[in-house]
Amino acid sequence: MSNYPLRLPDHVMVEARQLAEASGTSLNQFLSSLIAERVGELNAIAAVRARATRADPALALAILGRVPDRAPLAGDELPGAQ
Repeated sequence: MSNYPLRLPDHVMVEARQLAEASGTSLNQFLSSLIAERVGELNAIAAVRARATRADPALALAILGRVPDRAPLAGDELPGAQ
């Protein structure tokens, strides 16, 4: 485990303490969880972007073009569509 001296504006620290207390966790655990969630989110976004660069839109459209044109099954209709 690593340590890092974190400086936060006073108002952010006050809110973080309140939220940590409300969630029943320590401030350290609360901030660690927030950072871990954000790191995971940024990694997931980077992975999706990397996959998107390998996409072949023409191939995707060709595959979708093979789908038969028919009414959706019961329960699969778009909201408000008739």
